[in-house]
Amino acid sequence: MINIIFKCSIAMLSLFIFSCSNTQEKIKVEGADPQVATSIDTKEDNNNAQEINIEDDLTEEKKKNKILTEKLVEVGDRVFFDYDESRFRSEGVETLKRQASFLLSNAELTVMIEGHCDARGTREYNLALGERRAYAVKSFLSSLGVDEERISIISFGKEKLQSSGDNEASWAQSRAAITIINP
Repeated sequence: MINIIFKCSIAMLSLFIFSCSNTQEKIKVEGADPQVATSIDTKEDNNNAQEINIEDDLTEEKKKNKILTEKLVEVGDRVFFDYDESRFRSEGVETLKRQASFLLSNAELTVMIEGHCDARGTREYNLALGERRAYAVKSFLSSLGVDEERISIISFGKEKLQSSGDNEASWAQSRAAITIINP
């Protein structure tokens, strides 16, 4: 009786392996009675090899994007604004010159400028102010030769604070325009 149960289990395992396999090879069920052990031909799935190549390409693309993002952070990915202003601070000029140089030397990149505000003020007012801040950065980069078509803008207003403190130092960190490389 146990021998029959064992043989049935091996047969079911063989069917399971047959239905799950997608490579062309022979699968031998080991450890079974020689009269029950079987070899199963399985079907080849050519799409499997293509999927692996696509995944490798995506991985390479992600690595490249990560390296470029790190370089952008090194040259400076953000400029800061004074309270209730849409003109970036004077130290932002040098940062944006480095950004423009980086973008001009990487002509295949497109970027998104995120406009941010501090926690004070209404949601609607800060969304409009964040948009003006992002547009100010876009305009400046464009004036330095970066094609406007490569730059999009979005405003987060006070919805995505860069610092959560409730003091001037924290608010100053949130009043920013941040350049992000599009994936």
